[in-house]
Amino acid sequence: MSPRSRAYFYCVVGIGLFLFSNGLSQFTPTDFQQFFAYFALGMLSATWRVKMPGISVNVSPVFAFVLIGIANYSLGEALIIACGSTLVQCMWRPGEKREARKIMFNVSAVAIAVTIAYNPSHFVLSEGLDHAPRMLPLAALVFFIVNTGLVSGMIALMEQEAFRAVWRNMTQYLIWYYIAGGVLATLIIVANRIGGWQAGLFITPFLYLAYQYYREYLRRRGIPVES
Repeated sequence: MSPRSRAYFYCVVGIGLFLFSNGLSQFTPTDFQQFFAYFALGMLSATWRVKMPGISVNVSPVFAFVLIGIANYSLGEALIIACGSTLVQCMWRPGEKREARKIMFNVSAVAIAVTIAYNPSHFVLSEGLDHAPRMLPLAALVFFIVNTGLVSGMIALMEQEAFRAVWRNMTQYLIWYYIAGGVLATLIIVANRIGGWQAGLFITPFLYLAYQYYREYLRRRGIPVES
């Protein structure tokens, strides 16, 4: 690891750990059963991994549960769902030797992205319920840009490539997967509002179908999908 990549790594991990610990102080669950149900589903979805072509990055439907956490829960709950699911994604049946640094970086990057996405979106919501339709797209966009940007920066430094090229390569395969996850997350959140949190559980199987469809899409393009 070069001095630049080492400095970048410690900055991201340090900020991520600080934001995670600070966010836990805002852990204020109103319904433990609901929180645990979506936390468990988030960790389960983290095992549905697909390897991104051309880069050493895995993707899973965790993004949908990140948005659900941001929309429905306190910052502490959203961080636990997002970081816990990311940890499972990194640890579950790794195709290569587990690296503590890589795991710490990925979890820290998610903590940063969740915190940055959470605060502006809830500020928009505080302006009134009529601003609610703007909240989720804002949170999704901010999380996507921050998370992919942080990961791309690390890859670019480690492999000595241009950041723009790495980020473009990553996002061209991720964007539609994230859009599908965002749409399904929106449907789950709406179902929660209309029929109670249990109603949203009936939509979560469609996340697995989206995962299987994405795997098949990559296979048809001749791209290995095993992580």
